[in-house]
Amino acid sequence: DGEGILALLLSHAHLDHSGALGYLRQDLPVVATAATAAIAKAMQDMSKVGVDGEAAYLNPRTLKADEGILEAKGGAYRRRPFHLLHGKLQAFPEKSPAKRKLLEGHPWQEASIPLSLGPFRVEAFPVDHSIPGACAFAVDTPEGLVVYTGDLRRHGHWNGHTEAFLRSLEGREVFLLLVEGTRLGSRGKAYTENQVKANLHDLLAQHPGAPIAVDFAPRNLERLLSTLEVAEALGRSLVVTPKDAYLLWGLSEADPFWGSVLSRVRVLKEGKARREGWEEVLWKEVQSNPISPEEIARDPGAYLLAFGFYDIQRLLDLRLLEGHLGRKGKTGIYVFSNSYWADQEQILDLRVLLNWLEALDFRLYPEVLASLPQEAAEVDNPYHTSGHAPEGDLVEVVKRLQPRYLLPIHTERPERWREILGINKTILVL
Repeated sequence: DGEGILALLLSHAHLDHSGALGYLRQDLPVVATAATAAIAKAMQDMSKVGVDGEAAYLNPRTLKADEGILEAKGGAYRRRPFHLLHGKLQAFPEKSPAKRKLLEGHPWQEASIPLSLGPFRVEAFPVDHSIPGACAFAVDTPEGLVVYTGDLRRHGHWNGHTEAFLRSLEGREVFLLLVEGTRLGSRGKAYTENQVKANLHDLLAQHPGAPIAVDFAPRNLERLLSTLEVAEALGRSLVVTPKDAYLLWGLSEADPFWGSVLSRVRVLKEGKARREGWEEVLWKEVQSNPISPEEIARDPGAYLLAFGFYDIQRLLDLRLLEGHLGRKGKTGIYVFSNSYWADQEQILDLRVLLNWLEALDFRLYPEVLASLPQEAAEVDNPYHTSGHAPEGDLVEVVKRLQPRYLLPIHTERPERWREILGINKTILVL
């Protein structure tokens, strides 16, 4: 019975966790950190989405009974009722993504911790993940304490958060632990984010004056921060896309630190005949440091470009502008600072990328990717680290929390826990 659900506990704003929000009832309260809510709204603002992308607000629709389809009925967008943890948002939730359409509805309210929901008492704990605002939840229920780890690790920028979460719950009687297991079966140690940053620095320092692009996931602001620090250490300016800048700006209301990051980067401003609503907001209301493609082309070695696979046309523009200016372009460096999972679609994308990089005279790192590896295990990428804990760290989580029941989620190998736990008082639920 959907009407009996009191709230949704949203651990973070990656799409494999927030992507189906649009199918839930419109008045369902969403409990999340202020950073998670800001990221969800920013990503929706910048996307052309249907129902499946409506995490932060809704485009009201009516059912056309004769055709069996949902049709937008016009009028204002309607905010979902978010209850915000670890921060607040006031101005950003009011900003409509459209030029001529309002954003109305439920105000986003700051929630206390612990939060009472019917007979349940909810605590939230920040954890280390590859996106700001990630958290774990602990829910006091009539049966006992239920703990959900969300996605977590201990080797990133916010590693202290995960340790603090574990210490807060050690010694408490955990009835049920829902534990993520993305890397269950991965027994090696992960690179730390500091190691990734050092590896990036060492590579890029070998190529003074070369145009350099670093490709990382759109919401991996931890990697953006690492790349910024590398750029500054090498005397370069980091250039980000308008979408990166808008995300930093939206997030800055939840955490002013990200506003300081925005002030340290250059934002690519390209000529356009028409701009989307969010772009109008960015260029009219947000204090930023814009830079044109022409300015980059005059001295590419002065910049580090945060461009990925879907920005490849911007590297083409760079080469064309260099030619127009009469410059002989140096061989460029393209760093794949991203996950490689080696499915058919990604291998096809990699083949396309390699063709473009050859045409544009860019060299790909890590170099092993040029062989189009068919298995992810073949690739040791020193310029990336996972957002998820390796098996050894997951085992430590279970040992320290000592749950009565263990429910593995977010994994393709839940049965691996049978081998790990052996004869143990914890009961595995599969």
